[in-house]
Amino acid sequence: MTGHARDRAPAKALVIGAGIGGLACAVALRKAGLRVEVYERAGELRAAGSGLSVMSNAVAALATLGIDLGLEKRGRVVESFVVMDHTGEEIRDIPFKEVCDKVGAPSVCLSRSDLQEALLDAAGGLPVHLGAAATGYETDEAGVTVRFEDGSSARGDLLIGADGFHSAVRARLTGGAEPSEDSGYVCWLGIVPFDHPVLTPGAVRHYWGSGQRFGLIDIGHGRYYWWGTKAMPAARSHTWDGTKDEIVRAYEGWADEVRAVIEATPAEDVIAVPSRDRAFLERWGDGPVTLLGDAAHPMLTTLGQGSAMAVEDAVVLAHTLAEPGALDDLPLALRTYEDRRRDRTRAMVAASRAMSDLEQAGTPGLRKVRDDYFRLTPREELARQNEEALTFPGVPGPEPRVRRPLSPLERWYWTADRTSPLSGVIRARLHGPAPLPLLRRALDVVQARHPLLRVAITGDEEGAEPAFRPVAGRPIPLRHVVVPPEDPSAGTRWEREVEEHELAEGIDWRTGPLVRATVISRQTADDDPEGVHDLLLAASHCVADGMTGLAVLREWIETAARLAAGEEPSRASLRVLPAAEDLLPARHRGAEGADRLTALLERDEREAARLRPRRVVPSGPVPFGERRTRWLPRSLDAGQLELLRRACKRHGTTVHGALAAAMVTAVAREAGTTEPAYFSIGSPVDFRAELEPAVAPGEAGSYAATLPSRVLYRPGGPLWPLAGAVVRELTERRKREEHLAVVNLLERVGPKSSADGEPFMRYMDERGPLNLCLSNLGRYDFPDLVGPWRVSGTQVVAAVSVTGAVVATATTSHGRLAWNFSYVDGLVPAARAERLADESVRVVLAAVLD
Repeated sequence: MTGHARDRAPAKALVIGAGIGGLACAVALRKAGLRVEVYERAGELRAAGSGLSVMSNAVAALATLGIDLGLEKRGRVVESFVVMDHTGEEIRDIPFKEVCDKVGAPSVCLSRSDLQEALLDAAGGLPVHLGAAATGYETDEAGVTVRFEDGSSARGDLLIGADGFHSAVRARLTGGAEPSEDSGYVCWLGIVPFDHPVLTPGAVRHYWGSGQRFGLIDIGHGRYYWWGTKAMPAARSHTWDGTKDEIVRAYEGWADEVRAVIEATPAEDVIAVPSRDRAFLERWGDGPVTLLGDAAHPMLTTLGQGSAMAVEDAVVLAHTLAEPGALDDLPLALRTYEDRRRDRTRAMVAASRAMSDLEQAGTPGLRKVRDDYFRLTPREELARQNEEALTFPGVPGPEPRVRRPLSPLERWYWTADRTSPLSGVIRARLHGPAPLPLLRRALDVVQARHPLLRVAITGDEEGAEPAFRPVAGRPIPLRHVVVPPEDPSAGTRWEREVEEHELAEGIDWRTGPLVRATVISRQTADDDPEGVHDLLLAASHCVADGMTGLAVLREWIETAARLAAGEEPSRASLRVLPAAEDLLPARHRGAEGADRLTALLERDEREAARLRPRRVVPSGPVPFGERRTRWLPRSLDAGQLELLRRACKRHGTTVHGALAAAMVTAVAREAGTTEPAYFSIGSPVDFRAELEPAVAPGEAGSYAATLPSRVLYRPGGPLWPLAGAVVRELTERRKREEHLAVVNLLERVGPKSSADGEPFMRYMDERGPLNLCLSNLGRYDFPDLVGPWRVSGTQVVAAVSVTGAVVATATTSHGRLAWNFSYVDGLVPAARAERLADESVRVVLAAVLD
């Protein structure tokens, strides 16, 4: 296994804590190819005189890394597991050994010191620094620095807090002051050479009383490990200072072997520990820092799975860090590890607490429920429950990462963007408190879920052979603009930010990621004292179309709401998809796809020659590299939108048809058209649902193809026949699947590199379908309420780049229709663009009121 490139030094991991979890982590990470140093608070490595179980799931987990600790020689394999009442009468024989055999790995009981010795042997000279009490750490772009009590420090690429219940790393992550949750009893522990006639090799025996329990476990070599619990107030159980006599009295009347093993244990060898856990921590790390074992998820000992969960953690962390590209993005890799472990450890913590409450029953009624449950539960069900715990869930598949050449379609978007910025901008407004750190965390979660939001593009200066590559730990840039409430333009500041920054400034494709975010915050003193926040998400067309942008923005807001509610949403990545061209139905690929495209091009050429459709005539030339998008926001309110819907229904057309017809009318009137003439307007068509496999709206990528509608404009004529013509032509073209055929166009005629992009730009500028275009995303059900926020104003603004003159986007959300007009400054001067936008709105409103 190798998790790092050949030309770089192995990453260095700092592990805090040399207990079971810390040493298991160190051994596992070294197997994964990392350099590891362990730092332990204690001045010597001396395990407490207690025992534990290394369950089958932990043994199986270690085996996935080729690690065999030889535990069967150091301890004793479990051969039987019996639950009895306090007198020694059997309640239930648990099918434990048969489950171990079924899962293919033994469960071994041994002393804690024997397990520690086995791990140290496996570590084989790995540096372990004793007397090193961690007090805190700092992170930066290059890694992490840990500070120690004696004033020294250590530097590494990542930090794993495996320092137990009182973890200093966890305290730094959480801010400290976390209360523990008391179980209501003390736990006494001991190990002693012991034998008794009722005991058989490999026996595990649990005895249940009233508010008391006892365990007797063979750990090999003639030794037994025992534990006993007794209910008492937390004030005493946390600092029990009683004598062995108190323990002896507590178990008067119990089975002879219970009393005998207590009597055989020297008083000085008895350990008393409080039995407690903590509320489950959903967030285990930040940046290059994470937690493991009891530092992450302390649990009660009832199920005996504490050490096994720490071992599983270590193994999953090692596998995750060994995945290709993981060390290029350590924060993402660590969050991936946490996601992979969170559900299982949460369930184990809860099950340990529930079983503790059940087994510790202190009243006759609860004792009867407890004993009847174990006596009456079918053996198959008990086996199923044990199998679930004793089965290592396995190592998940590698974290999805995009590494592939850009497709012809993506290469064209990239070429256009390199020439003049080509981004889509999605906006929504939050009403209510939205702290920037919360939004930052939510954005990081969203980025972790989408492989295409974690890429940059490689390519030489000539733009040859561009390819996606995973970014090296670069979060989505988040810019924060704070607007004072007295600013008279505060409510529309976002519009200025879109025009002056998001549409004007390209996204750095060399460093990635190919998306960025802006939060514009203003405080209002009147009806919304907690603030208004405009969220902007700008994305390169290579990785997101308008539908993707809306879905990602919604995901960002909903993730922030979950974080605000104390949840820790999963960062599990979605699948890596091939390029859109590779997902086309078979009939649109290969020779058949080429034939369909040829037929489409020939049909279009004949139609264009026959109809000679008109387009937006530029007011003057603007070199491709100097073209910049400006935009004009327009909208229809709820009343106007309802009138439009009713009118479209009466006339048998669609909102898209009406808006497109209004834009054609505005362009024709502005051009002074006095005779009937054909005009062309492009309409992007979403095809993600027709791919094989289908692509969900929430998956990043560009999945829209633009089809032209060539419609006859009649001066003075009504809007509705023109709207109907737009809809009919689009419908006919979709029936012929031209929107799928045209996806292959760039393979045939598109630029092979940026250096030869100008001829195709010229073609698109003079004949392409985007000279005048309406991208109508339709009704998007963006919720009005998300968590603590009211949401409004969701909409899309599109850059034009080198592909046309005027592009409008329409989005219907929150009962309004946002109709935004983008244009290339100079090709269409600002005053002219204002006239076209205003005329388009007037034409629609006049038609619906007619």
